[in-house]
Amino acid sequence: MDIAAISGLSSITDITSLSSLPTTTKTDSTDSAFSNILSNLISNVNQTDQVAQEDIINIATGNADDLHTIKINSEKAELALLTLVQVRNKVLDAYNEIMKVTL
Repeated sequence: MDIAAISGLSSITDITSLSSLPTTTKTDSTDSAFSNILSNLISNVNQTDQVAQEDIINIATGNADDLHTIKINSEKAELALLTLVQVRNKVLDAYNEIMKVTL
């Protein structure tokens, strides 16, 4: 039985690299950094979902025989989507709080 190592944890390394970003008071650079983070998160969700969809097609057509890898990829896609939803919720909460303060 061959056990493959878990790969594709680039989203974790991307998040940890945020601490090395320079902190500035300019809103343009902050906006672009934040938009880059969101773009990376969305592209990561799309990539993991695409891999999971390909795995589902492969198992349905009989081209795959390693169910554990398919399950791992589907769980990665689910976790990536749940993370994206939580980030969206936090952004909306922050926006609503800012709107309450400005009124």
